[in-house]
Amino acid sequence: MNCPLCSSQSEFVFEIKGFDILDCGSCNHRYAKVKADEKHVVQTYGDSYFNEGEGGYADYLQNSELLYERGKLYAKKVQKITNKKGRVLDVGAAAGFILKGYLDNGWSGMGIEPNLQMTKYGQKEYGLDIQQGSFESFKADDKFDLISMIQVVAHFYDQQKAFENASKLLEDDGLLLIESWDRSSISAKIFGKNWHEYAPPSVLHWYSVESLTNFLKTFGFEKVAHGRPSKKISGRHIKSVLKYRFGENFLLKMIPDKIILPYPSEDLFWALYRKKAL
Repeated sequence: MNCPLCSSQSEFVFEIKGFDILDCGSCNHRYAKVKADEKHVVQTYGDSYFNEGEGGYADYLQNSELLYERGKLYAKKVQKITNKKGRVLDVGAAAGFILKGYLDNGWSGMGIEPNLQMTKYGQKEYGLDIQQGSFESFKADDKFDLISMIQVVAHFYDQQKAFENASKLLEDDGLLLIESWDRSSISAKIFGKNWHEYAPPSVLHWYSVESLTNFLKTFGFEKVAHGRPSKKISGRHIKSVLKYRFGENFLLKMIPDKIILPYPSEDLFWALYRKKAL
């Protein structure tokens, strides 16, 4: 399987849950050997992903307040850096908690989410404009000032299509905000194949800020700023992630479901990009 970013030959690195993890010999991108498509999206991000663990969440809706606060945080961060507000598209919006954080801080906009249950929840409970579908094939009548991708890029089934679409959907000088896991982090290097974020078939791609920035240059994006996000995580979500990755053990049962803990964020990054005007 050739690299999904640059089509160069790749080499086997290790195996996780029956999936080969490969490194590109040219651009050094790390990815799972999965021939993903629209069908993969439907199968992988079904209701079990949001409700039964399955590499996702034991109960996604219980994270509403944490996700809402992250939406507010990023809305303020983008405004502080660029002195700009406008129309936002939240990619992988799920039930719309992050999107609501943007809207309650002066942005307008909508979301795109492949899971129907989550889409309907956001529409019914909050009156949000969330469309069902994958971002790679998403179309809109109007362009956006900001596209927000919080914990999404690692899940795209087609990286090329996703960022080509992002470029088309943004206004000139529009912004692209990404939060993702950092494969160059100390945690990723120390834990190696046991790093918790190696979790195919849900997680398919692993970037560093440098590798993501180099890739996005292809689509006319330049980096404006980057850093480490502030994040909190529930005990139930911690247990769901670790159980999927390593299996059940007695230590996990000792973590209270409702406890809220600060996540160290050493193996996370956020990066803000600007689309260059043609």
